[in-house]
Amino acid sequence: MLQWVFISLEIIIGFAVFWVGQFAYQKIYRRHMNLNQELFIKDNPAVAISLVGYYFGIVLALGGVLDKTLTTWQGELQVLTSYGATVILFMLAGAWVGDKLILRCFNCDREILQERNTGAAAVEAGNHIANGLILNAALGGETGTWLVGLVCWIIGLGVLLLVSLAYPKITKYNVFREIEKRNNPAAGVALAGLLIATGNIVRVAFSPEFVDWKTSLSQYVFTLLFCLVSLIAIRWLADLILVPGVKISDEIVNQQIPNLGAGLIEAFAYIGASFLIAWAI
Repeated sequence: MLQWVFISLEIIIGFAVFWVGQFAYQKIYRRHMNLNQELFIKDNPAVAISLVGYYFGIVLALGGVLDKTLTTWQGELQVLTSYGATVILFMLAGAWVGDKLILRCFNCDREILQERNTGAAAVEAGNHIANGLILNAALGGETGTWLVGLVCWIIGLGVLLLVSLAYPKITKYNVFREIEKRNNPAAGVALAGLLIATGNIVRVAFSPEFVDWKTSLSQYVFTLLFCLVSLIAIRWLADLILVPGVKISDEIVNQQIPNLGAGLIEAFAYIGASFLIAWAI
C-alpha cells in the first residue's frame, strides 16, 4: 500500500514540477514570449522544439531524484518538493549558460521567436536534454551532498562548452554560421545530438556513488576522458559505416537545401554511441 502512495506522490509532484517549470520558462528564461500565442496562433515550430527539449530535460533530471530510497511518505514529499524546485532552478541556469556560451554567436530569442529558426531551437533542445542528463547524476545517488552535486553539474556544463568549441574544428565548417545565416536545421540537429551524447557520457561518469573528493573526482575524470575520447572516432565511423561513400558534412552544408536526414544520422551516431559506451563500461 505504501508503495502506491509513493507512486501517486511522485506522479502528482512530477506534474506540479512541469507546471512550475513551464511558468518559470515564460517568466524567467524567455520573458518576452507568450507561449500560447507562439504555439497555437503563430504555430512557431522553433518554440515547440526548444520547449519539448526543456520538458524532456526536466524528466531526465527528476529521474535521479526518484531513484533515492525513502521509507515515509512525508520524507518522499519533502525530498520531491525540494529537489523539484532545485531541478527547475538548475535547468534554467543551464539554459542561460547554453544561450550565452554555447550559442553565443547569435541572439537566441530573436532566432527562435522572430526567425523561427529550427536549427537554433534544436541546439537549445539538445542543451536542455544534456543538462537534464547531467542533473540526473549530479542530484542522484545516496551518498553525495549538495556541494558534490553542484561541482558535478558545473563540470558537466564545462564539458558541454568545450565540446561545442571543438565541434566546428572537427566538422571543418562553421556550424553556428550555418544555423544563423542559413537557418540550417541539419547542422542544428547534428550539434544537438553531440550535446545529448556528451550529457549522457557525463551522466555515466558521475553515476558511481561519491566516496571522497580525491577518490571520486579521480574516478569521474578518468571515466569522462575515456568516454569523450571514444566519441571522437564516432563521426568518422558514421561516415564509414552508416553512410558509406557519402560525406555527412557535405550533405549538411554543401547542398542548396541542407539534408536534414544527414543531420539526423550524425545525431543518432553520437547518441547511439554514448549509450553503447555507457553499457560497455
